Amino acid sequence: MSDRPRVHRFTAAVLFVGLQTLSSGSFAQEYRLAAGDTINVFIAGVPNSDWKVTVGGDGRLMVPLAGMFEATGVSLDKLRGSIRTALSKRNIRYITHDGHEVFLTLSPDDVIVDVAAYRPVYVAGAVATVGPLPFRPGLTVRQAVAASGGEGRQSKEMQDSRRADDLRGRIKDIEFEIVQERTKLKATKAEIKGDITFDSGSASQSGRDPAETAIVKGEAAQLAARMDKFRTERDAAQATLVRATARVAVLSKQHAEEEEGAKADVVEAAKVADFMQRGISSAQRLTDARRMSLLSATRALQTAVQVEAAKNDREEAVNRLQSLEMERRVNLLASLHASEGKHEKLLIQRKTLLENLVSADGPASALQELDVKFDFTIHRTVDRKASVIPAQQDDFLDPGDVLEVRSSIAAGRVATSQ
Repeated sequence: MSDRPRVHRFTAAVLFVGLQTLSSGSFAQEYRLAAGDTINVFIAGVPNSDWKVTVGGDGRLMVPLAGMFEATGVSLDKLRGSIRTALSKRNIRYITHDGHEVFLTLSPDDVIVDVAAYRPVYVAGAVATVGPLPFRPGLTVRQAVAASGGEGRQSKEMQDSRRADDLRGRIKDIEFEIVQERTKLKATKAEIKGDITFDSGSASQSGRDPAETAIVKGEAAQLAARMDKFRTERDAAQATLVRATARVAVLSKQHAEEEEGAKADVVEAAKVADFMQRGISSAQRLTDARRMSLLSATRALQTAVQVEAAKNDREEAVNRLQSLEMERRVNLLASLHASEGKHEKLLIQRKTLLENLVSADGPASALQELDVKFDFTIHRTVDRKASVIPAQQDDFLDPGDVLEVRSSIAAGRVATSQ
């Protein structure tokens, strides 16, 4: 029973000595602990004896079974020796996994003390993401800046310049939309008047911006297409009306003729009936005369129905032609109203952006090219003494350092406006 704990202690000791060797280079030997550092204390072979304790703001840390220790300004080796001295020769009692009770007398080699986590470094200033970064031995200024997203935050001058560039881009986009809406307004007004040649004389002016020329040509092409479509629909409706009117005329004439024929057949049937009463005509002839009168009356009635149907078709054609023109005008007026509102809104937006541009860029019409330079400064506190250290990108950082990244802009040549 007593051999098993020794095996566990030996295995754990080898493992932690290996870890200690990996992290106990020259940096760990020279480093002085401070508030915020976390220490790992482990007793080899003893279950539940792996503790992580952090140096408090008062510079001390509390180790279970060992007591309170001063840590600020103390090297790891010195702290390790103090903890080992406090824990050595102590009798430890614990229960194994199989329920056996074990008593151990600790020796200094049973106690493993190492740094679990160093204080973070802090990156501030002209970087994409400011804030703390986990420290590891060998961390350089370049690596810390890269881990913070690189030199991303600009100085006020650079921010103003970037903002001015953004405003110019937005103004350019809005001016393009203004040209579109203004051209659409002209096209809509021309369409209301039935004119498809709006602005055609000035579309090829040499002084016009190519983009505006393209917009005018595109809108003119759309206007011509819409007018062609409307004329096609209107011509079709007019053709339908002409056919319906002609059919009404033909059927009305046919109906009049058939009514005259039906009246004549009625008169003829009456004569035959009179002749039969006199004995001049036969019953068969009377039957034929009456049949003919009935057929002619039926044809006249059928034609009358066709005349009414043709008149309804003509009325529908008239209504279709009128509604086609009315719907077109209503849609054009609605489009005109919407374009006027959007055009006015765009003008207000452009005015606001121009005012913002003046405040961001000043009254000058030319821009200066920017030559951005970054400077690095390390703020370090050792034994409660603060120091400011100019740094290069390959300089090493210590736990708790504050790395300040500053950007500056040198004016280059003035870009000429085009």
